[in-house]
Amino acid sequence: MMVAAAVTVILAVVLLCGLLYVLWRELRGRSKKPSNQDGCRPSRKNISRPDRDEQVTDYASVSPFGRRGDGAEDLQSFIVKGMNTIFSPAAPPTENKASLHKLDDVGSEIKQEVLSLVGGLKNIETLHKLQKMIGDPQAAMTELSRMITGDPIMTAKILRVANSPYYGMEKKLNSISHAIMIIGLANLKSIIYSEGILKALNEKTFHRDPTMQTLWKHATYTAICASYLGYLFGGLNQGTLFTLGILHDIGKFLMMKLPPRTPHGSAAAGMYSSNWTIKEEEDTFGINHALVGRLALQHWGLSALMVETVSRHHAPGYLALDKLGMDHEAVQYLMVLFLADQAACLFAAGASSGMDSGDTPLEGLHPSYHDLVDRKKLQQLLLDRSLFGQIREAEAIAQASM
Repeated sequence: MMVAAAVTVILAVVLLCGLLYVLWRELRGRSKKPSNQDGCRPSRKNISRPDRDEQVTDYASVSPFGRRGDGAEDLQSFIVKGMNTIFSPAAPPTENKASLHKLDDVGSEIKQEVLSLVGGLKNIETLHKLQKMIGDPQAAMTELSRMITGDPIMTAKILRVANSPYYGMEKKLNSISHAIMIIGLANLKSIIYSEGILKALNEKTFHRDPTMQTLWKHATYTAICASYLGYLFGGLNQGTLFTLGILHDIGKFLMMKLPPRTPHGSAAAGMYSSNWTIKEEEDTFGINHALVGRLALQHWGLSALMVETVSRHHAPGYLALDKLGMDHEAVQYLMVLFLADQAACLFAAGASSGMDSGDTPLEGLHPSYHDLVDRKKLQQLLLDRSLFGQIREAEAIAQASM
């Protein structure tokens, strides 16, 4: 018994040290940032591939991401063009404009149906643990240690990712603490969040469902972008921003399990499309994913900030600032989430050669929000090489963890 206890203590200490090292390394990397530092709906206004002779912006003061010849410069120009379009007075029309803004606008029968679905889900306490873990760096260390060492499936997935071709390890890793150091704290959080949410949703078909995979990819991209864009404002909690990015479209995951309220051709339960507009959601289900998310997060007892921000994450595209009714700090979180949502769409389009094809998913930002954002700082954050690297790494990890 004493030997077993000693081994357990030693394992916990080694794991904790590894996690602390990773956190220190990431924080150190953040401090070196420049001081000026698919789940989307295609818009009607496209962003075409930039002409090579067109000077979109001056990159002299921006650290280029990627390597020469890998399309990084084109993607840089594409991202800048996208954000310029979002802030343009002639921004693309917002197709995700809700007609149902409050739960009072939704029929009681529909609300009860959603609550019945939400109430039937299990393992919801996982979301509370994850919110605490992601939002509090000190709590994260102990919670991560317990969650990983107490879950053989999680341990196996982390080892599989660390041993994937992306990281190019010469020898196979068998140490979980070493694996954590290899993949990094941000990727570790994403993996744990993925497992936690899929368990909460009792979702067993994820790996066979392209819509689920598209939604999760977009959520991951949004969480990463939100963590970076938090530097637009001072004092925002990085963990909260990451969580908002992961959960902002939780309503879409739930709507996949709802039966349609009105017949629309072949539309049926389980036939939800990640590309549907809010109007299409409301026409089919009598509710939109933002309000479904609100009902779920309220039922699960998440924070008021989380509930309000998730339920209004499309509002800056069509609702004036003075109509929001949110305090100054909450508006900052909302702005970061909105911009991260759009940036995630741009990165996904660029990663899938969207710079050469059809529509690019975007929502214009209502002019009343324009003065809240330092555009130069936004551009530098979006063109940071570490953000691009994190997006690429997230893509590789998603493939490795399947």
